[in-house]
Parts: sequence; structure tokens; C-alpha cells
Amino acid sequence: MGRWILCFSMIFLLLTGCSSTDEHSSESADMAGSDHSASKIEESPNEDSQLQGSESSQLSPLQAERKVVFNANLSLTVKDLPQATDKLNELTTSYKGYVVEESTYTEEESVLGSMTVRIPQGQFYTFLDQAEAIGKGVSQKSITGADVTEQYIDLNSRLKAKEAVMKRLQGFLDDATKTEDLLSISNDLSRIQEEIEQLKGQINYLDNQSEFSTVTLSLEQEKITVPTFAENEFSTFTEAKKLFMTTANGLLFFGSKLIVFLIGLSPIFLPLLAVSLFFYIRYRKKTKKVDQNL
Repeated sequence: MGRWILCFSMIFLLLTGCSSTDEHSSESADMAGSDHSASKIEESPNEDSQLQGSESSQLSPLQAERKVVFNANLSLTVKDLPQATDKLNELTTSYKGYVVEESTYTEEESVLGSMTVRIPQGQFYTFLDQAEAIGKGVSQKSITGADVTEQYIDLNSRLKAKEAVMKRLQGFLDDATKTEDLLSISNDLSRIQEEIEQLKGQINYLDNQSEFSTVTLSLEQEKITVPTFAENEFSTFTEAKKLFMTTANGLLFFGSKLIVFLIGLSPIFLPLLAVSLFFYIRYRKKTKKVDQNL
């Protein structure tokens, strides 16, 4: 009996020791897991910041700069048109710009000119101020701007996609063995290359338009006042001419009214004229007979 009690007590002690060991190990595992999760939580902000930094670095080449196309129209009145044109040419050259179009023409008694120049965008407003100072009096100026950044980014994205397709087609062309496949891939490759050249041309155009601003200048030479004769030197001739025209107009008016009057009353005047003519003839006959009797 005593042996059985001793055996049961030993088994009980072993079971309690194992359970305590398992609990301790589970607690340590839980603590380790919690520490590991905490370390993950602490590391996550750094990972997010790294992701944000990588995203910003990817967007910076195209979105860091805005592509804006500036255009200006400037109307000036100048004292001497050729001299003003020369000054504007020198001013354009000093700002590393170039002249697109220049013309001079006359209209009635005015001497007019026009110029179209391209100026680097950084010197755009400074050039306008100095060009405006060449004119006299009040000038007319208008400035417009168009943001083409979205169009520029879209063209670059399409260019990259087309270039990736071209590389794949070149790989297919190298691996192709059949003549039909070679012809089909060559046609697709030439079409993609043409589209790539068109996209590059549009991108270069937007680069040029945004890097150089367009300024259209309208020039008018100041009119010179020519002295004229005194107003009273030819007043006699002017007055005589005016009187002659007034008299002639009066006579024409009177004659036209008289003709209208006679034609309008002719149904009355004609019978009266006939009767008067009848009595006049009888009177002349009687008078003639009397003279013959005498």
C-alpha cells in the first residue's frame, strides 16, 4: 500500500513540473512574438517613408518642372521705324533669342512694321520691359500662357511604351526563322519606329515652345505733321465755287418744279390755250378787215 502511494505522488510531481515548464515556454514564446511584432510595427514607418521616397524620386524627372508656353503681343509707336527695328534685333541677340519673321510696309500715309521673335523663357518679362521702352507714348501689351505639362508627360509615357514594344519586336525578329514571320515583324517594327519618331518630334516641339517664348511686335512710325496753307488764302475761290453751286442748284430746282407744274395742270391749260388762240385769231382777222376798208 505504501508503495502505491509513493508511486502516485512521484507521477503527480512529474506532471506538475511538465505543465509549469510548458507554461513558461509558452509565455516566453508569447513575449518573443510580441517583441517581434513590436519591432515590425516600429520598422513599418521606415519602410513607408522609403516607399514614399522612392515614389517621389520616380515622379521628379517629369513632374518637378512645369511646361508652360508663353506668348505676348506688343504694339509700339516709334519715331523712326528702321532705327527701332535695329534696336529690337540687337536686344533679341543680347538675350540669346532669334528672329522668326520681320517685315516693313506702308499703308496709305502710315509706315508700319512687324516682328516675331523667340526669347528664352527666363528672360521673357525683362525683354518685354526693355522692348516697351523703345516705343513712345502708351503701348498695348497682352500676355498668354498655356500649361502643357500633362500633354508632355503623356507623350513621354507613350514614347516609353512604344520603345518597349520595339525592343520586344527586335527580339522576335532575331529569333524568327520563317520568311512570313520576318516580313510581319519587320512591318510592325517599321510602324512602331515611325510612331516613335512622331512622338519624339512632338516632345521636341513642346520643349522648344516652353524653353523659348514667342513675342509678336507691331510697330507704327510716328506721323510727321506737314504744314499747310493758311485757311483764308483760298477763301475767295472757295466762296465763289460755293455760290455758283448754290445758284445752279436753285435754277435746276426752279426749272424742275416749273415743268412739273405745267405738266400737272396741262388738262386745264391746254383748253384755255386753245380758246385763247381761237379768239386771238378772230381778233386779228377783224382788225385786218377794218384796216383794209380804211
